[in-house]
Amino acid sequence: MTAAPASTAASRLRPLWTDLATWSLAGVLVAATLYGLLSERAYRLDRALQLESMAQDVLTLAIVPVFVWAGHRSRTGSLPGHLLWLGLLGYIAYTYLVYAFGVPHNSAFLLYVAAVTLSLAALIDGVARIDVRRVPLDRHVRTGWFLIVVGLAFAGLWLSDIVPTIGGGLPGTIGVGELPYPVYVLDLAIALPAIIATGAALVRGHVAAPVLGAVVLVKVLTLGLAIWAMAIALLLNDHQPNWPVAGLFAVMIAVCAAILWRGHRHLTAASGWLRPTLWQ
Repeated sequence: MTAAPASTAASRLRPLWTDLATWSLAGVLVAATLYGLLSERAYRLDRALQLESMAQDVLTLAIVPVFVWAGHRSRTGSLPGHLLWLGLLGYIAYTYLVYAFGVPHNSAFLLYVAAVTLSLAALIDGVARIDVRRVPLDRHVRTGWFLIVVGLAFAGLWLSDIVPTIGGGLPGTIGVGELPYPVYVLDLAIALPAIIATGAALVRGHVAAPVLGAVVLVKVLTLGLAIWAMAIALLLNDHQPNWPVAGLFAVMIAVCAAILWRGHRHLTAASGWLRPTLWQ
């Protein structure tokens, strides 16, 4: 009896990996969010930050069924489902990197680490195995400029808080123990450069731009939903949200949703877009 070809074995393992990553992450997220919502020791922060963290937990818990559904769609060969799954993996990785570095150590710390590890592994694997040449190429110039403007605007906003403190003093968003605000680190070092670079790829019509653009748009959309979840939590607990920022994110949510809906119809017919292994 001859052994099955490596590509055949890999194609059989691919659905198993997708299911394993999806359901493992779902379990980790449910456990981490319920701990955050039910334990009095989860977030030893000031009241506003505590409310925002719990609002993020509510949103993450609500996203879990969507994430599981997207993983199922990815496994059955849906490119839009796969891209939604990847975008939500980006949301999970970003959120729990912030938790791991920005929340005082609690009993869910290892859950945060597990969420980061699993989501990053699945995200890298899921993006790298897409055969971008089999994805319909549509040059979304306006979408590209939208992402460039979003990236530059937020970089300018964060720098306006940081640059004045270079000669001394601390930003208003300084973390526990005067540690840097983890959102600034992740945004300025990774997220915002990725958004700007993806926008530039869309403007130039790069072959990988539709894939990267969809993932980034889902990430921006979930960021907007998180901001609104936090605003509602503050309002319900007699705190005043930053309404101009919430209004800006409402516009971003609407724009991202419209672009993704239009792109969904364009990508539905794609086939043969996922390589069975990274090394094919």
